[in-house]
Amino acid sequence: MDFGMLTDFHVRPGGSHAEAFAESFKQVEAAEAMGMDSVWLGEHHFTPDRSVLASPLVIASAIAAATSRVRIGLAVQVLPLGNPLRLAEEAATVDQISKGRLDFGVGRSGLTRYYQGYNIPYGESRERFFESLDVIMKAWTRDRFSHEGKYYSFHEVALVPRPYQSPHPPIRVAVASSATFSLMGKQGFPIFCTTTAGIDELETRFGEYRKAYQEAGHPGEGNTTLRMPVHVAETDQGARSEARESIMFGVRRAATDLAAVAASEELAERMRRTAETPYEQIVEQTAVCGSPEYVVQRVQEYQRRLGITGVVMETNYGGLIPYDRVVNSIRLLAREVMPNFE
Repeated sequence: MDFGMLTDFHVRPGGSHAEAFAESFKQVEAAEAMGMDSVWLGEHHFTPDRSVLASPLVIASAIAAATSRVRIGLAVQVLPLGNPLRLAEEAATVDQISKGRLDFGVGRSGLTRYYQGYNIPYGESRERFFESLDVIMKAWTRDRFSHEGKYYSFHEVALVPRPYQSPHPPIRVAVASSATFSLMGKQGFPIFCTTTAGIDELETRFGEYRKAYQEAGHPGEGNTTLRMPVHVAETDQGARSEARESIMFGVRRAATDLAAVAASEELAERMRRTAETPYEQIVEQTAVCGSPEYVVQRVQEYQRRLGITGVVMETNYGGLIPYDRVVNSIRLLAREVMPNFE
């Protein structure tokens, strides 16, 4: 079981962007020192009061230079927003700087304002995502390649530098819809998803992924990681009290953002209901907040029912948990939760 920590380089209320960078790099250094397996970076644009994480590969490069052991993952690089050949070059560069510690997580995001800001129609996001992924795979696996697609065209180009890992950094695709689980299983990609749908629905979707994976003839059962808000303290009550304001803020913000860009009124209404979900229900269904013993039990349940091979833990979901409490949570995760898993 791989235990990763996701940081969004949050901007705290009233804080500066410089303070956001300084605190987040300290958190990454603490994660490596305490023994976390990996750190993961999101991608956010045009939200100055939320995050400074607009360039995850640049930040990944800085983390690679400042650390020596921890793996560095992207959760996720939004492929349709960038030139895929340039992304392939930059990711390969980070892989070289880190000496093979990069995990290349990719997706297309559900936030349309990112696309509006870059003047890219969101309706093109699915086609752009798959074409970009195709270009990146060609760039990483061929000495020279050409590509003629709907959005990109390249003629006899050679990627420099080559990735450090052979044949390339592990690629992990973020999935949400039932159809995407099956599609990524068929293509054989490792996946990750959030706990938003609830464990019962996820159990069905992970089954669809594995069925498609095995029917396509891929070895094993596939590689699956779950992304979830996690906060640990010495007691269940302490953890839930410390995380309440931050998690409720994060849930309401995410649900409101998604409701505003929902493809259907049904989905928009579901997001509005999510924004009104009581905290007790959230920590019961989608977030994991409690003592080390409680967190072990919850992760074991996810492992048993979903067959997950890793967790990406959002250790400051919402961005409002005090820094000393975030570091204490990471310490308890590393010392009292992780040793219970192989």
